[in-house]
Amino acid sequence: MMKDLKEETHMQTVYVLNGITYVPHYRNPSVFVGPGYPRFTLQRYSDTDLRNAGAQQGGLPLWKRGTYGVVTDQKP
Repeated sequence: MMKDLKEETHMQTVYVLNGITYVPHYRNPSVFVGPGYPRFTLQRYSDTDLRNAGAQQGGLPLWKRGTYGVVTDQKP
């Protein structure tokens, strides 16, 4: 019998600002990124940046994130 190989998801904090959802980076959940990262933009945000801009906090079931990875323009 074949086992279901789907990756398990976990509830993750996300932010929504002007209809755009910002999700935690795969290597570091304290860094949030939007659509097109890193191919079209290297813009990264903290939860404080997003809250100060008026983003609403929410949650979505996403794949597991790393916990302490370094995220820079050189290592997006």
